Formats: sequence, C-alpha cells, structure tokens
Amino acid sequence: MTIHSTGKNIPTYAISNLLIQGERAADTVTFVLDRFYEGTDLSSCTFCIRGLNEEGYEIEQTLLPVTGDDSISLEWLIGSDFAVCSGILKLELRANRGEELVLKYNMQPVFVKPGISGINAPLPETAEQAINQINAAVAEGLEELNAAMEDFDLETVKYRLDQMDRGIAEMLARPEVIPVTAEDYGMIAHKQNSLYVIIKEAQS
Repeated sequence: MTIHSTGKNIPTYAISNLLIQGERAADTVTFVLDRFYEGTDLSSCTFCIRGLNEEGYEIEQTLLPVTGDDSISLEWLIGSDFAVCSGILKLELRANRGEELVLKYNMQPVFVKPGISGINAPLPETAEQAINQINAAVAEGLEELNAAMEDFDLETVKYRLDQMDRGIAEMLARPEVIPVTAEDYGMIAHKQNSLYVIIKEAQS
C-alpha cells in the first residue's frame, strides 16, 4: 500500500483499520514524501516513525529512505510492537539531520483491532524494542555475509594451506645434527634419523 504526503500531512485513512493486535510484520506501507519542503532538501535526513498506544507505551522504528529526483520513499514493514495492544494508536513521522529535528509529519491516529488473545498480551519494554531492532540488524548482516561468502575463493586458500603443510613436513623431516667427539661417539647410544658430526676435543 502506498500513501502520498501532502506537505506535512500524511493521510492514514487507508490504514486506519489495518492492524490487528498481536500481528508481527504482517503489512508493508510505503510513504512517498516530497523531497523538498519550503526550500529544504530532505534527502540528507534520517526518518523514523513513532507510535503512542492506548496504554501509554511509545514505539519507534527507523525507516530507510529511497531518494528520487523530487520524492523520497519510505517503506514501513510494520513492526510487531505497534500492534501489541488494541485501541487507538497515535502516529508521527519525523525527519532528523543528526541531532536536529527538521520536520514532523501530521498523521491521523489509526485503530488496532483486538485479537483473540485478549487484554493480557505483554506490553513492550524499551529494552525489548531495542533487542528486536538489534536482532533484525544481525539477521540482515548475516545475509550480507552469506552473499559475500559466495565470492570467496576457497581453492586458493586450500592451495596456500597445502603449501604450508609441505613446508612444515619438509622442515620436520630434516635430520637432527649432533656434534660429538670421537670418544663420545663410541660411548653413546645412537639416535635414528640423526646426523653426528665428529669434532675435535677441546684442548686442556
């Protein structure tokens, strides 16, 4: 579903009864905003959508912008925290540049229809919201890592390891060099795979 803004207003009538309590990322909404507002280019901004549910809990989700010549598209895969409890859900979209709040968009409240789980569904804590976002980021990072591994040249690594193994084996196969005098040579037990070098006895 795509919703176009009008200035600072984002009409949410189309999704006013879309959410059902307990849903987890069930719907995706794309907001299309004007790239320029009153001469301000919003392409360098970060965007987040905030919610305030009927129980007084605040929810926040970062949205990634896709910038066009005259518009900015924000895809909102509605997080489960927005549908934790039923009732009125107030929404607000914010555009920030670093720590600076650049713009707030007006959004009409939507209604989260009650689910069959009743009113005893657990409410989200701030830490839980953070953990959910971290887990999503980790999952995305693993997907990128798996994609990178497809280009990994395993044969080259195996060849280098084989070369190292051969070098180590060659070094270990070299005989031990043992310097001894002729007198000592006749008295000691001789080791296998050892090279005895006869040296002169030290002058007293």
